[in-house]
Amino acid sequence: RAKALLQQLPPQDCDERYCPGLAEEEREQLQAFSARRRREALGQGLACPVPGPCHGCPCRKCGQRLNQGDPGVSASRLGGHLWHPSCFCCHFCHQPLVDLIYFQQDGRIYCGRHHAELFRPRCASCDQLIFLEECIEAEGRRWHPEHFCCLECEAPLRGQRYVLASGRPHCARCYESLYAEPCQACGEPIGADCEEATHQGLRWHARAACFCCSRCRAPLRGRP
Repeated sequence: RAKALLQQLPPQDCDERYCPGLAEEEREQLQAFSARRRREALGQGLACPVPGPCHGCPCRKCGQRLNQGDPGVSASRLGGHLWHPSCFCCHFCHQPLVDLIYFQQDGRIYCGRHHAELFRPRCASCDQLIFLEECIEAEGRRWHPEHFCCLECEAPLRGQRYVLASGRPHCARCYESLYAEPCQACGEPIGADCEEATHQGLRWHARAACFCCSRCRAPLRGRP
């Protein structure tokens, strides 16, 4: 549960003490951002039996009726609506939020993590929100410029060639040393920039010298 709570409500989204290295301007932006969210969107879903006047009312999410005495959840920031406990969850990740902190936006319920990401990008490296004017975007994810570096050797990758492995960027040299498959013909690694040919789980460089007939050496690329 503690791990789930840290995922749903990252402390670095609301407390600069968990964000080492912030510049003063970024710290001020984080404080203002956190205060605005608490003031405008923060609430707590409360579990309670459905009261008599609400007998037969529909669940806000699934639309099925809630009967008097059934377990229900109310959210003060979203009016007099009720939810089934299993329906009271984050609109994005579907994690349950009963008796937990939630944030609302446009009538929808979010955990703290995904509500924050409606307004600010999140760094894929440090997991902090990005308050800089610019960031690095690659493969649908974003990084602080200084955090977009090779996972292994920490070489900066801004403006450089990189390869994603296990969702993290690597420079070409580290990728080839750790992940590149050897060619069945020459034994050299098949680099990130190399074209390859595959068959039954085996790999070759696609060049004529490697992917060729083992008897007559005729190139086989594009041929049966």
